[in-house]
Amino acid sequence: MRLITNITLLMAIALLPLNSAAQKKKDKKERRLEQFAETQKMINNKQFIFVPDRAYPQGGRSIDLTTNYGFIKIMGTESAGDMPFFGRGYSVPYGGDSGIKYEKTSIEKEKTELNEKKMRISYSFEAQGENDRFRIRMDIGYNGGTSVHITSNNRSQISYNGKVSVLDNKKDE
Repeated sequence: MRLITNITLLMAIALLPLNSAAQKKKDKKERRLEQFAETQKMINNKQFIFVPDRAYPQGGRSIDLTTNYGFIKIMGTESAGDMPFFGRGYSVPYGGDSGIKYEKTSIEKEKTELNEKKMRISYSFEAQGENDRFRIRMDIGYNGGTSVHITSNNRSQISYNGKVSVLDNKKDE
């Protein structure tokens, strides 16, 4: 009788890590789904800000942006941006600014695509700057991690990595 009790106890102890690993995997998937739902809500409300941490100029090495300030704000039907630019300018006015800048302007040709299987959102739009037009595409992951690609009429294309977060209207305006 004691032998059967010991064997049962050993089997229970042996199976415990399997249940624990399965539970951790389930918890991780549930957390990802919750984060994806929050990210979806933020994008659908159109009140968010992208802050880059790394730039990838065309034909160059990546550049750390922890000390360079940059953002793209989405505020309903309007957007504003001030991003550092590293690359080639084709038709930039003499003494023109060095970054990709546009004041609060209306969003044009807006498009949102949702890939629930990969838990990704693709958000794209066009914005008009003072001397340039920008086509901006954001590929947003379940946790807000974002890759942004900017194509311009007067400059080479550039990409950024960073994160989107909820726009705090009181703080960010």
